[in-house]
Amino acid sequence: MSRTEPITRLEVAACPTHRMDVRHYSPFAVGCACLSEERRAELGRRLEAARAEGNPLAEMVE
Repeated sequence: MSRTEPITRLEVAACPTHRMDVRHYSPFAVGCACLSEERRAELGRRLEAARAEGNPLAEMVE
C-alpha cells in the first residue's frame, strides 16, 4: 500500500537516518523500508494513539 498521508514526526523518530529521503517512506502507508512489517504495524498503532491524544509527534514533519 502506498502512502496517502504526510510523513509524521513519529515516523522520522523511528528512522532518523532517512528523514530527508521521501522515497524511503513513500511505498508504505506508515513507516519506511527500514522497519519490519511488525514494527510498521506497531508504529501505526502508536501514530493513531498520538493523533487521538493531539500529540505533536503525529503532526507532519517540516
